[in-house]
Amino acid sequence: MSEEIDAIMFDVGGTLVDLSPPKEEIFRRVLARNGFQVPLMSVAKAVAEAEKAFDGQGAVVDGVDEGPFWKRYDQFVLDRLGAVVDLEAFSRELSKEFESMLDRAESWAEYPDARPLLEDLKGRDFKLGIISNATDLVDRVLDHLDLAKYFDPVVVSYAVGVRKPDRRIFQIAAERVRAAPNRMIYIGDKLAVDVVGASRAGLNAVLLDRMSVYEDASCLRIRSLSALRHYL
Repeated sequence: MSEEIDAIMFDVGGTLVDLSPPKEEIFRRVLARNGFQVPLMSVAKAVAEAEKAFDGQGAVVDGVDEGPFWKRYDQFVLDRLGAVVDLEAFSRELSKEFESMLDRAESWAEYPDARPLLEDLKGRDFKLGIISNATDLVDRVLDHLDLAKYFDPVVVSYAVGVRKPDRRIFQIAAERVRAAPNRMIYIGDKLAVDVVGASRAGLNAVLLDRMSVYEDASCLRIRSLSALRHYL
């Protein structure tokens, strides 16, 4: 595939970087404060299943009242864990935890497999870029983690006015990186948002499924970023 690919584009959250501590740890802490003790890996699996279940919906809640969406998400996780708590109080407490973290660049950390892959791809002269549904937080996180140097262009929804899975955001990225869509790879962690959107725009889409919850997905699926090397 390497002779056919000019550019490789990445999602950011859940693909290159994650919250630190991660979402599942925040869930576990709030559950513990509400009297429910559960192993971290069980919470991680439940959160991953929620990400899959709410994949497509997550792309359309931005800019509207997100409260009902996150309550449904929280209830899904609680049901998977068999946790019986006051949903209103739990969601309110959880939201406060995330709100105190999300917009701070210091709250994000790169996955251990991210930088080694980026170094390898840069050394092989691939053009690398970002396509993300996000605010200027993406720019701040990439700068803070010294990852910005790997990417040009960085196409972020807040700046271009369109969000994944709309094919236009992928087309904008193709124009900016000066590559034909069929000679580009896009890798992200959500099927409906990342893979479907990229595929509709003509890119070669790869699903990063770190927790192996998309076993029924009919697309190229990898468990780690390092596995991408096998297809280049």
